[in-house]
Order: sequence, then C-alpha cells, then structure tokens
Amino acid sequence: MKWLGVLLAVAVAVIVIYKVNYPSYSYRYRLQVSIAVDEKIYTGSSVIEVVWDCGPKIAGLGRCAPSLGGPATLIDLGAHGVIVATLRSGENISPTPDGAIDAVWLCASAFGYRSTNEELPALPHLTGRRNLSVSNLPRLVWFVNPADMKSAQKVTFLNVASVFDPTAHFTEAFVEITRDPIVVDIPNKLPWFSELRRLQKEGKGTLSKSGQFQLVYNMFVGENS
Repeated sequence: MKWLGVLLAVAVAVIVIYKVNYPSYSYRYRLQVSIAVDEKIYTGSSVIEVVWDCGPKIAGLGRCAPSLGGPATLIDLGAHGVIVATLRSGENISPTPDGAIDAVWLCASAFGYRSTNEELPALPHLTGRRNLSVSNLPRLVWFVNPADMKSAQKVTFLNVASVFDPTAHFTEAFVEITRDPIVVDIPNKLPWFSELRRLQKEGKGTLSKSGQFQLVYNMFVGENS
C-alpha cells in the first residue's frame, strides 16, 4: 500500500509538470444571430468551444495553437433558405477583404482580448455577454437551397438587404460565455455536409465560390467535433 501511494504521488506530479509545461486553455460561448425579414424575426444560435494548446515553456518554443469544437450558427429562414454564420471565413488571407472574423477570435475580441499568449490564461475565466461590433462579425453564407451547397452566396451584415431581401436587416448578434453542452446538428440541416467532410479529408471536394470564399467542412463543424 505504501508503494501504491508513492506511485500515485509520482503520477500526480508528472501530470502537474506536464500541464505546467504544456498548458491548455479552453472556453465555450454561445453565438446568437437574429435577422428580420418581412417583419418576422428569425434566430439561430450554437455553442462553440475554443481550445488553445501550448508547447513547452522553453525560450522561443512556447507557441500556442487554436482549434474549434461545435457547429456553426444556422438561421433557418423557411422558404428563403438558410443563412450560416460560419466558424471559419473560407479564405486563406488575414485579415479578410470584407473583415469576416473566425470563431477563434470572435468571442475573445468582443471582450477586448486579442488572444495573445499572455492573454490566454484569462480567457477561461470570462463571464457574461457582449454584443458584436461592426468590426467583429463572422462570415455569413446564404444557401438559397440548403440541400445544394453550390447555391451558397456571401452576404454581410451591411449588404443583406441588397443581396438577400429588401426587407432584411439583422436585429441582434451577440456572444455569451456558457457551459451548455455542444450539440452538432449541422449534418441534419445541411444534407451535403457529411459527404463534403469525407471528400475533403481525403484531399478532394474543394468548392470555390469565385471572388468570395472556398467551402471547407470546418467552416460548419469544428475540427474537434
């Protein structure tokens, strides 16, 4: 029994040392977006998890890399199709030409953080809710036909009336820190998603929208889900 206690103490010490040298920081937030069309308000929300995994705290090597869990936020507009606030912008350049922000940065930025290495330990302790500003908004993709990924069109919070519907305008967009469970229901709402993910994991299935973005599976479901 004595040796068992010693082994347990050693195991705990190893875990503590590992976590100190290879820290991980995570937090969850709910993204909620509402749009009014013909005086009717449609709302979508989803719980997103941001995880930062950091390397050893050795001079020059302590870099941290982010990953995402959970689904994009989908607003079901009935006969008008769906609008998705995606997790990723679908572009390979940063900042994006239209200012679309990835879900990694969206919530932290709303709370005034840039997600630098020095700020990461504070992020799991965030509380409350923040409205999104015009300079901190996700990529919006409108699927005229949710069953056809080729029907995708880019819209923004500012041009939705001219691109989507003259009566359309966004009424609310906010993030809120939460511990709610993650529910991944995108495959049920976008029937082509599972096949797109399978093909792209095999190195196939790239779909580009000329002058807009590429449709990539992790725009809709985070890589940790």
